[in-house]
Amino acid sequence: MSGLTACILTMICSETIASFSQIILKKSTFQKYPDWIHEYLNKYVITGYLMLFCSMLLTIRAYGFADAYMNVPVLETMGYVFVMVLGRIFFGEKITRNKLIGMGFIFAGILAYYL
Repeated sequence: MSGLTACILTMICSETIASFSQIILKKSTFQKYPDWIHEYLNKYVITGYLMLFCSMLLTIRAYGFADAYMNVPVLETMGYVFVMVLGRIFFGEKITRNKLIGMGFIFAGILAYYL
């Protein structure tokens, strides 16, 4: 497997994990807690931050692919797309015209970088 392929696959995994962690953290905001300490120390927050930590480790690993390290910042923008789609699936958030235009700019930027 080439370094570029490994970098891309690692970043897709990293961004998927990071996006799910953001969804879990957002879910924690909808819960009612008895006091402020439980707002920060509960299963959603702890799980979300552990997932973010794992995502960071994967991103750092992706930087290790010598011939592909310049791709990492470009591929990190995929997280915005993942979060928008997951927000729609889990929270019923609307995908507005402006969001779609923004996603179009993200894909255009990724495409321009790779061409």
